[in-house]
Amino acid sequence: MNKDQLKKLEADLWSAADKLRANSDLKSSEYATPVLGLIFLKFADKE
Repeated sequence: MNKDQLKKLEADLWSAADKLRANSDLKSSEYATPVLGLIFLKFADKE
């Protein structure tokens, strides 16, 4: 990946995160739990 592709990917990920937070009733201190759960599931799937 070149720098432009990485910047676009980063922007897309932030945009998706903003949309997820906006459509949930979670406070900023509460949405870490679901995200960490998804990260764990992705990690466990690789094993």
